[in-house]
Amino acid sequence: MKTCPKCRRELKKVFHGEPTDELAIESLENEVIIGNCCESEYNYYCENCDEFFCL
Repeated sequence: MKTCPKCRRELKKVFHGEPTDELAIESLENEVIIGNCCESEYNYYCENCDEFFCL
């Protein structure tokens, strides 16, 4: 489990690319965030701080 460097809360993993059915379900269950189709340097998101991080 990755934690936010600012507030220490659990980070959400950001998925970039074409999601599978399993990933789509995980996003509905709020376990993963589906980003856009382009690769990004940011791979985690903190809902509390509303910031993306590359860890």
